[in-house]
Amino acid sequence: MALAQEVFREAGCLSAPYPFANAESRLAYFEREDRAAGYPAHEDFCGTVNVKSGLPGSGKDTWIARNLPMLPEVSLDAIRAENGVSARANQGQVIQAAYEQARVHLRAGQDFVWNGTNVTRQNRGRLTRLLRDYNMRIHMVYIVVSPAVLRTQNRGRVRRR
Repeated sequence: MALAQEVFREAGCLSAPYPFANAESRLAYFEREDRAAGYPAHEDFCGTVNVKSGLPGSGKDTWIARNLPMLPEVSLDAIRAENGVSARANQGQVIQAAYEQARVHLRAGQDFVWNGTNVTRQNRGRLTRLLRDYNMRIHMVYIVVSPAVLRTQNRGRVRRR
């Protein structure tokens, strides 16, 4: 235990997070095992993608309307509604359509919002890999509300098939 404390103290992260040079350095460090924590990563992004994450009914749409109303949005709920796909049905067609919409914005280097639950590491990982392939800054906001608020908001939602 004493050795670990000394290592963390020397690294500057005993009582606070490691002081990475920038957010890209932190992400690069956790992506690759051979990445040195102290090596600053170059940040030269083409644009920013605002990724919303949270359980259904948590308030992602409300957050976007209040904070980013000017940006184009790739919304999995909107794609489901447009194509008559239930949220309980196979989502392959919905995800494929969302990725195609995103690629239009990515090819143009245009900022946009990705609006989906994104609560699993696998789903977030696939999306962040795509966004990083296009050299986009990723701003992820996870919306959290209490279970009581979540139940209330879900009761008030318009059900889509």
